[in-house]
Amino acid sequence: MSSHHNGGEETGSTRRRVLAAMGGASVIGLAGCVSDDDGNGNGGNGNGNGGNGNGGNGNGNSGDAEFIASSAANPGTFDPTIITDATSNSVIGTMAYESLVAPLFDLSEFRGELATDWEEVDETTIRFQIREGVQFHNGDELVAEDVEFSINRTSGTANNADVSWIAETEVLDDYEIELRTEEPVAPYLSRLSAVPILPRNAEGISEDPESDDHAFDEESIGTGPFELESFETEDRVVLVPFEDYWYDGDEYPSTAPWERVTFRIITEQVSQEEAMANGELDMIDNAAPFELDQWENQTGEVISGDAVGFDFVTYPLKQEPYTNQKLRQGMTKMIPRTDVIEAIFGGNATALGGPISPGLGAFWDEDHEQQLLDEFVGEDFEAGLELVEEAFEEEGIEPPFELAFITNVNRTRERWMEVIQQTFDETDLFDAELDVRAFDDLVPFLLDPEGAAESTDIVGIGWTGGSDPDGHVNDLLNSERHVPDGFNWNLYENEEVDELIAEGLRTVDIDDRVDVYHELQEVLAVDIPFVSMWTGDQIDVLAPDALESLDQWAPHPNSSNRYNALYKPHLDQVAFPPQ
Repeated sequence: MSSHHNGGEETGSTRRRVLAAMGGASVIGLAGCVSDDDGNGNGGNGNGNGGNGNGGNGNGNSGDAEFIASSAANPGTFDPTIITDATSNSVIGTMAYESLVAPLFDLSEFRGELATDWEEVDETTIRFQIREGVQFHNGDELVAEDVEFSINRTSGTANNADVSWIAETEVLDDYEIELRTEEPVAPYLSRLSAVPILPRNAEGISEDPESDDHAFDEESIGTGPFELESFETEDRVVLVPFEDYWYDGDEYPSTAPWERVTFRIITEQVSQEEAMANGELDMIDNAAPFELDQWENQTGEVISGDAVGFDFVTYPLKQEPYTNQKLRQGMTKMIPRTDVIEAIFGGNATALGGPISPGLGAFWDEDHEQQLLDEFVGEDFEAGLELVEEAFEEEGIEPPFELAFITNVNRTRERWMEVIQQTFDETDLFDAELDVRAFDDLVPFLLDPEGAAESTDIVGIGWTGGSDPDGHVNDLLNSERHVPDGFNWNLYENEEVDELIAEGLRTVDIDDRVDVYHELQEVLAVDIPFVSMWTGDQIDVLAPDALESLDQWAPHPNSSNRYNALYKPHLDQVAFPPQ
């Protein structure tokens, strides 16, 4: 017992040194400068002039209104129906494709996107009026049958939860469709906002995405304000305005006021920051929260807001000894949340007691979250050590026990995962290692039934969640959402959790729903299938002259919709290029 106590003291000392070093890092002295995309040290965006010419707005040499942003990963897929990551969705999913409805940026209400109106005929029937005169990128006209097709196409994919609540669809005419459910579904608008509408008669497309032969990475076929011009893998994605976009309001231009939007694929945060400092980017999507001070009086301006996503760590529940609840509880208490939030996030994050994040408005209760932290999952290193020791004794484990942590390439995430790994490794109880993989390598591993589900890896990753609490729990925790039918890769099963998830779905009254999710979080805080860590603030860094006015930019609380700020006129959001 005393030897473990001494190990804890050593860990605390070392951990403080690591955190202090991380918190004091500066971009000025960073090594590993990025080479240009063409490999000759002189490219940027291919014009041989160091990026886009004049601090990022694309107007210096070519006269084009070009917005250039970084993308931290290669898009995993260009087929919007099967997108499962925020990068792909932000770069192509919400730029080129649209849904029946969409939430305002503050998530206060939903507005019609491809639907002009809807009504609840009864508690299990919703009727939608489809917008007339809308063209897809391939020239087809949008009709209600395309909506039905798109719902059917989503069914059975990893995004099945977005449509699984729909028991029946009925096309009433070209511009009217009814969706029927078996019982009331509270977040039906939130779910529908995630279902992209595609043309049923497009070449090479079917209701089974796995059997399609449409080249989505060559041609987008949505109704969105931008369409795909080109994609060079591991290099860039280029979008151009869709000239036949349906918007015909008086307040904003009918097409996006940009000649092109370019996403340069730059996986390393350091390289993104260097490209920004060199005037090659208008925006970086992956700013290090612990280095935001570097942008003061330099080449970028920090714009931040509330977020709905969260970081979390999942335990391999089906593998011994993680089947032991005391082990999970003890390890959770050993995680140094407070130090990480201060040193690595620069205070730009909120500790979580469960998977409900501050961006969810009425569903976020700061006092309840603090209660969960105080009573169940908050930091208490010594209590955590004792629980781990008890679990080891019950399981017949002679320490040190080998821990395998895994995460994706992301400087911020790598750092907090390294702190967690070192926290455990420097006790006498554990021998811990950290494996860092490319994001587009880690995601398939997580979604493979023979990948993370069968491994002993403890996974650290982020989740965008969405605008409704169901999106924060259903896909990750429902026993019916085991991979590959969802994102429950540690194969968690708890009948009470399943019942509470179902109750949250069918409970319409807000106050009653809040109570359901409070109870659900309490169950999870005891069972601990995963550790909800924190919600980091939504942080965008833009070049000062990227837009006509930086006041036009609104950080979206959902990272999947990060670039919607450029042009979503029906949501009162349009950003103009500099004059």
